[in-house]
Amino acid sequence: MEEKQQLTAIYEISKALVSSTDYEENLRYISNLLKSITDFENVLIALKETGSDELKLFGNKENISYKPGEGVIGKVWKLGTPIVIPDITKEKTFLNKTKRDLKKYKNKKLAFIAVPIKVGDKTLGVLAVDKTYTGKESLDNYTKFLTLISNILGNSIKLFLQIKEEKKKLEEEKNYLQNQIKLIMSKTGIEGVVGKSKQILDIVEIIKNVANTPATVLLTGESGVGKEVFAKSIHQLSNRVDKPFIKINCAAIPEDLLESELFGYEKGAFTGANTTKKGKFELANGGTIFLDEIGDMPLLLQSKILRVLQEKEVERLGGSKPIKVDVRIIAATNKNLEKMVYEGTFREDLYYRLNVISVHIPPLKERKEDIPLLIYFFLDKFNKMYGKNLTISKELVNLLTEYDWPGNVRQLQNTMERMVILAKSNQLSFEDLPVDIKNKIKNMKKSEETKDIQIKSDNLVLQKSQLPKTVQELEKQAIEDALQKSGYVIKKAAKLLGMTPRQVRYRMEKYNIPFKK
Repeated sequence: MEEKQQLTAIYEISKALVSSTDYEENLRYISNLLKSITDFENVLIALKETGSDELKLFGNKENISYKPGEGVIGKVWKLGTPIVIPDITKEKTFLNKTKRDLKKYKNKKLAFIAVPIKVGDKTLGVLAVDKTYTGKESLDNYTKFLTLISNILGNSIKLFLQIKEEKKKLEEEKNYLQNQIKLIMSKTGIEGVVGKSKQILDIVEIIKNVANTPATVLLTGESGVGKEVFAKSIHQLSNRVDKPFIKINCAAIPEDLLESELFGYEKGAFTGANTTKKGKFELANGGTIFLDEIGDMPLLLQSKILRVLQEKEVERLGGSKPIKVDVRIIAATNKNLEKMVYEGTFREDLYYRLNVISVHIPPLKERKEDIPLLIYFFLDKFNKMYGKNLTISKELVNLLTEYDWPGNVRQLQNTMERMVILAKSNQLSFEDLPVDIKNKIKNMKKSEETKDIQIKSDNLVLQKSQLPKTVQELEKQAIEDALQKSGYVIKKAAKLLGMTPRQVRYRMEKYNIPFKK
């Protein structure tokens, strides 16, 4: 075999292994390359699969495998050394599992060279070739060449196995976390409600108890805490689940349109009313209507909502006949309705009608133990939505857990969706965060470091202020003791203290020590 052929083969194989991470494609390419560049008849690669005690022949449809010591390939695997058979057509013990047609080599010799694919002392597989052989050339040259190729293959296979193992661990971690989420959700029994904090579990308990009653529910809490999710949960757990769940945002619709949206209108009720239209209350008949941001509802409409609650009927704009409706009302607000009642901007009678069952949903910063679960819940959701398989670093999970999330669950959800869409690698990290949150986290860290420095500085100042006082007290006490021992003879007291009489007199004046005769 010419040296030029060897160098070309080594170069092309190395280039293929570096440029692609497709393990099977690489092996297929290497096998075909060796046959095209060299004069090998067949190229066989047998590898040990994870969890198996046999070598499996790569790329063979018949799933041929070898046990340790079985055939030439099995012996090479067991012994970890090359084996060369000059002519397999005359070797009766040759297994020929690939069913070569040996008759066509009747007038030729067909050599078989098998070398171990090793990493250190560990044999991962076997590389073997068939080669027509005249008997004149040395097979050692081919054996050395194949050993070099097998070493390159060994390192590549080792790297692949490491990546495969890492992926397996990440997949196992992902499955574990998904199962944990499902376990949490199964505890709550409510789809979409994720959390393990006492606050959330208490809310879940209230929802389960109230769901099958006709009681009106008032959900309170900051914007973005998930009030709509809990409203839907009440509906889904109730006997109205097969009826409509209709949401209307009282703050998003102009006042002059909100009434017609809620109660509908008759044909000709106003300019442009060319047909009769049902309102949301009629459309929700038998089901649930969710009045979001009810604190922004105008006073005039509040009285009409009160009528629905009291009389169970609505009247369309331009209509004269009341229409009976069976609707369960769930309201939500991020405002202080009690304060609004006191200020006269919200009807007191409506407030008490709505506030039959009151559920306060705490902000995310007050239930940080729920944040990791929500992170993995949203990651799984958006992975499925966008056809990805991303993971997230533990460091990022810890950072997101410490963040206060002023926009609550909605902000966390939007952040996770954005990161999944714009992910730069297979694992989400700090660099994938939106710039505004990234800067806030950096500032938060700086603030904590500054606070620590200030605390240390304050302690140092305190210690310094206490130090002179301690020295002064000790010095005063020492002078008083020396004066008493010397019978208030200053010369003797000075000698006891190792001072001059003048220094003793100065300190007696400084510390207001009276001179006793």
